[in-house]
Amino acid sequence: MPKKLIYLVSFVVSVLSLISSAQAGEATTDTFVRGAENGDTNYGNNSNVTIKNANGNSYDRKAYIRFDIAGSISEASLDLTVSTNNNGGGGTIPQTFTVEVFGLAESLDHTWTETDITWNNAPGNDTSSSNFTEDATLLGSFIVDPIPAGNIVSFSDPALVDFINSDTDNQITILLRRTAGTSSSHNLAFASKESTSGYSAPTLNARLATQAYRPNPADGSLITDTWTNLSWRALDSAVSHDVYIGDNLEDVKAGVGDSFQGNLTDTTLLIGFPGFPFPNGLVPGTTYYWRIDEVNEAEPNSPWKGDVWSFSVPPKTAYFPDPADGADSLDVDVKLSWTPGYGAKLHTVYFGETFDEADSATGGQAQGTAAYSPGTLKMAKTYYWRVDEFDIVETYKGNVWSFITEGAVSNPVPANGDVDVSQTATLTWTPGVFGASHEIYFGTDADSLELKGSGNLGSKSYNPGQLEWNTTYYWRVDEANNTNADSPWTGPLWSFATANFLIIDDFESYNDLDEGDPASNRIYLAWADGFDNPAINGSVVGNANAPFAEQTIVHGDLQSMPMSYDNAVGKSEATLTLTSNRDWTFKGLNTLTIWFRGSAGNAAENLYVALNGSAVVNNDNPNAAQVISWTEWNIDLQAFADQGVDLTNVNSITIGLGDKNNPVAGGTGMMYFDDIRLYALQPQTP
Repeated sequence: MPKKLIYLVSFVVSVLSLISSAQAGEATTDTFVRGAENGDTNYGNNSNVTIKNANGNSYDRKAYIRFDIAGSISEASLDLTVSTNNNGGGGTIPQTFTVEVFGLAESLDHTWTETDITWNNAPGNDTSSSNFTEDATLLGSFIVDPIPAGNIVSFSDPALVDFINSDTDNQITILLRRTAGTSSSHNLAFASKESTSGYSAPTLNARLATQAYRPNPADGSLITDTWTNLSWRALDSAVSHDVYIGDNLEDVKAGVGDSFQGNLTDTTLLIGFPGFPFPNGLVPGTTYYWRIDEVNEAEPNSPWKGDVWSFSVPPKTAYFPDPADGADSLDVDVKLSWTPGYGAKLHTVYFGETFDEADSATGGQAQGTAAYSPGTLKMAKTYYWRVDEFDIVETYKGNVWSFITEGAVSNPVPANGDVDVSQTATLTWTPGVFGASHEIYFGTDADSLELKGSGNLGSKSYNPGQLEWNTTYYWRVDEANNTNADSPWTGPLWSFATANFLIIDDFESYNDLDEGDPASNRIYLAWADGFDNPAINGSVVGNANAPFAEQTIVHGDLQSMPMSYDNAVGKSEATLTLTSNRDWTFKGLNTLTIWFRGSAGNAAENLYVALNGSAVVNNDNPNAAQVISWTEWNIDLQAFADQGVDLTNVNSITIGLGDKNNPVAGGTGMMYFDDIRLYALQPQTP
């Protein structure tokens, strides 16, 4: 039976990494206006901020929300709690809506009040339609699925940050408009300040800038030339800017070598031209790193050291192959394409059935287009291809790429190239459509894999036993079918690397199968919570409906553990009973690591971890439940040993909110946990 969650946060458009300088401010004023014959009616005392789009009739509603905010902002998100999101009138099917976010021009009146504003006098409103006027700038949009009330949706966009920073009177007005939907009877509303349902009012989460921000080119971007114009947003308090640029990451981090490019008063810098840094031009195929330190000698905290950003210049070789290198299950009539190397004029394609055939080929016919059709290929086969680029002066040999046509063995678990894999992993795959039997090859040497087993159709897993730590393994599954002339088929070579830590729970193994299914592994069956005993434990693990493990708000891989808490009973906790990995001294393990995040709307509660039911360690941050970015919590295992825990036989781990030993009534909220691991960390040098 699905669990019932009091607080469920399952949809987030964008997750911001907001640090200690974050501000969470509720709306100072919020309401909606309604059109047509309701144009002079005020809805300021309504508990909802309702928006509809009905093409100009009386159902039209637009939202007005004002915030007080000051200072330079580097990141921001608008958080709204869904208060009404029903299926519409007359039993119509649920809808997915797009909500557009506008910023009201500062030149207009921002002194509107909840008790006076109407459709006909609202600033920036086009009273003749569902639109806003040109004085309202579109900042972006977000999607609201047919999700239950109580869910939080978030909107963030660089345009929102720019809009906030362009303000001069510390007041901004956000306008919300729903794009047209199938039915105007579908209700979509967010909780207002006057909400009577216990939901949070519209909130603007913002990060005050403490260093240079908004780099251009954007961090991690690919530029298309051997020059660029760098720019950034500066702190209000900065007088000048120390600029560091280079192709050595560590040098730029440390500000050493040739990375220092000078102190500027401007927030732009041209590079890659004579008379400027890198006068001979940026080098194709190179990644450059840069950092801006903000300077004001009159300020004691100056300089404010900036983050290291990067951008790359395209290589002279072909890149970005399509299909991607290693792609599988491709159509036998696949078309190949790529992005030409920097300055490339002609391209020569080499294609073959082996790596060596594609790698050693020469004398091909050059062509002017960046596309190639190899013709109809065989099914369930690996092919290799290479593109050499010619820029009129020189030929640049390309990398060898590969792909596999449909019908072959596929979907390896662990995924090809996966890292930090458990040392007790079981290998699985999807058999090819023609395979009747298979052979499994496995080992640490890609060139001499050992035959480890064989099986017939239906068997699709292999348990290699206890694996070594921090080791790369290679494996392959070959298939055969005596009724097929193309048999046997050599499978692709896959690899994965085991972790240098012990995984207690990464939350990836949980599924949504019915509890009566022998393979069922629902997350709330593993983590015992307070669902059946709410009088002494206010926690509920898992989403209300499948998927029960969280698949949107995650730290690593695909899933995390959602846990609501209601500390009216004093504490909320969930416990995992360990059936393996109980020796926490193995290979010198000394640190327990847990990743967590909460919400700005959570009640402040103590966060704790307990081993074997009684040994408790509390998080140092009393407001840990309100942290809105993924946070790593490292705990010295000696803290548990000092409380009598036998670290060679740990039988359970408990995560909780409140005071485990002295429960005190508190508040409610939602937490997320991920990647619970054990490390053998080296002690830090004093």
